[in-house]
Amino acid sequence: MKKILLFVLLLMAILYADAQCTQPYKSFNQFANDTTAFLRYNFKTRADCYKGKTVADVLKDLQLTPKMFISKSSTRVNKYAGIRIYVSNTTLLDILQNPGRKTQDIYIYWPDLMDSTEVTRLIRKYKDTDVWVQEYYDFFKNMIVGEVKY
Repeated sequence: MKKILLFVLLLMAILYADAQCTQPYKSFNQFANDTTAFLRYNFKTRADCYKGKTVADVLKDLQLTPKMFISKSSTRVNKYAGIRIYVSNTTLLDILQNPGRKTQDIYIYWPDLMDSTEVTRLIRKYKDTDVWVQEYYDFFKNMIVGEVKY
């Protein structure tokens, strides 16, 4: 009897852990162009669906053109934990001047900390643009996602 109960509990735990990724992806149009609802559903409710996938997969599902990104630094020197991608028309100055204001963005964290040397060089190269450029996509597209947060 104990074995059956243990088996049933284990089965329920496995099904519960996998449940978040069973929800289907919904396109931006299905939310009547409501960015908040779209991001909340696809990148909060379905966040586990992106673990182990590439940044290119996340950006394909994002459907919205990123406006800019900020690297998420770590407490370790020369390391960063991920990136924060903004889809609203937000500038770095807006973020610094209004720290409590809600922005439309998603966080992409790596499974392990990454060396920040290359991303710092990339940011410095395009520092005057303050917009998302193709080179950012090319740099991040093959990186593996550890976690997505909205």
